[in-house]
Amino acid sequence: MEFGAVGWGLVVAASLIVGALVAVRITLPERVAATVSAFGGGVLLGAVALELVPEADQQAGLGITACGMLAGTVVFVGADFWLSRRETTDTMRRSRHAAAAGRPMMVSDRTEAARGQSIAAGIVVDGIPESIALGLTVADRELGVALLVGVLVGNVIEAYGAVQPIIASGYSRRFAVGLITAIAISLAGATVLGATLLSDASSNLVGGAQAVAAGAVLAVVSISIIPY
Repeated sequence: MEFGAVGWGLVVAASLIVGALVAVRITLPERVAATVSAFGGGVLLGAVALELVPEADQQAGLGITACGMLAGTVVFVGADFWLSRRETTDTMRRSRHAAAAGRPMMVSDRTEAARGQSIAAGIVVDGIPESIALGLTVADRELGVALLVGVLVGNVIEAYGAVQPIIASGYSRRFAVGLITAIAISLAGATVLGATLLSDASSNLVGGAQAVAAGAVLAVVSISIIPY
């Protein structure tokens, strides 16, 4: 079981690093990038509907599932609100909405850096509970395919979205890839944690963790993907 946990943790980390390396080599047109993000959002919604929420309800019941989803949503919304108070992040959001409407997107280097940092923060906030939930499915010997695909596709897309603006703002490629690599290591650790230390936890704790992950994923899709 420990070998499986470590193996899947490395897969989770690799998906982030792949996204970062692709961003270093390839720059997608804005609309193509938005389409890819929308696809990733759909996969994540599928993981929530088919894996996280049903499992949480079965393990912990409706009450804990609802509270856990609310907690996960509040954590991400709170982090997003804190980031949105920065003028550069507000400017970034307005620019991306303009791009979605087909208007010119004028951004400064500082705004580009803020955009990358915001996305990187989002990877941590939603990635940790997602990875823990993935580890829990490994511990149950019932690896959720929808959850796995959602995590891996989401990681690649989010890593790409974070690295591109960080590099465009003037930071080195080494810095951008190093930042994503550090986050990847933390998510790999969360996967191992879910599959080992939390594998013998009470069903309420397991279901609650899965519900928190579901809430965070819904918030990420609603705030970071759908509007753009």
